[in-house]
Amino acid sequence: MGTYQHPISSAVEVRPRKVDFHFPDDLPKYWFNDNPYITHFLNALSAVFPEGERFFIETVRHYQDQITDPALAKEIRGFIGQEAHHGNQHELFNELQEKHGLPLGRISTYVKNRLAGTRTLLNPEQRLAITIALEHFTAILAHQVLADPAFTRGAPESVQNLFLWHAIEETEHKAVAFDVFRAIGGSDKVRRIAMARTTFFFLTHIFAFQLVLLWKDGLPIRPLKFLESLNFLVGKPGLFRRIARDYVAYYRKDFHPWQQDNRDLIANWKQRFAGVASAVLA
Repeated sequence: MGTYQHPISSAVEVRPRKVDFHFPDDLPKYWFNDNPYITHFLNALSAVFPEGERFFIETVRHYQDQITDPALAKEIRGFIGQEAHHGNQHELFNELQEKHGLPLGRISTYVKNRLAGTRTLLNPEQRLAITIALEHFTAILAHQVLADPAFTRGAPESVQNLFLWHAIEETEHKAVAFDVFRAIGGSDKVRRIAMARTTFFFLTHIFAFQLVLLWKDGLPIRPLKFLESLNFLVGKPGLFRRIARDYVAYYRKDFHPWQQDNRDLIANWKQRFAGVASAVLA
């Protein structure tokens, strides 16, 4: 086994933070700026997080005993702790949304079954390649969440804190699974193919889950809010438009997640949280 690790990776501490969020029982159904389309898009993401995080842990843990580099081994332990807590906190949030009659639990079960099927269809290297592809998606989405307040300011403070805390830790550990993949001699061809396939399945499933939630919600007709949601995703601020360049960078042969060096960004957010919600980053 190799001990590949990007120099910036070892300069970032991957430390689990045991934080419990307290969401108000009267959280509005359309908690993001009274917009059903953006709310259900973000609900769809939250619905896949718990089982997605457990899949990430499983695929990295498979190789944990084969990693000889002490720094990377320590980061793996931090990665597992962070991801486990992310899944738990999003489950609590999802349970609250179910009170509005939204089937986030059934979506989560569907995701669990789909990911379990990869155990028989794919080998461990291919499954880890799916993890690093999805970790790249979460990392570049996290960067935008932290870089532009437009992506969170429509949410109540408790939900903002959940997504910002998640984004900070996703940024901290964004290279851990990737470094494990390199350390075990993972193939660049496998990595690129996995990203292409994962992109298709990730996006089709997220938007399908959004449609399911809208359908269960009675297909609300709100034209101005629909236009607002299009701007949110592809216009201005344009979440997907703004991650496009970082997404394409993944296909470079020399790619590494820390080529986007946003350590200062997460440091600034930790400072801001220290005064606003110190418990979140204790």
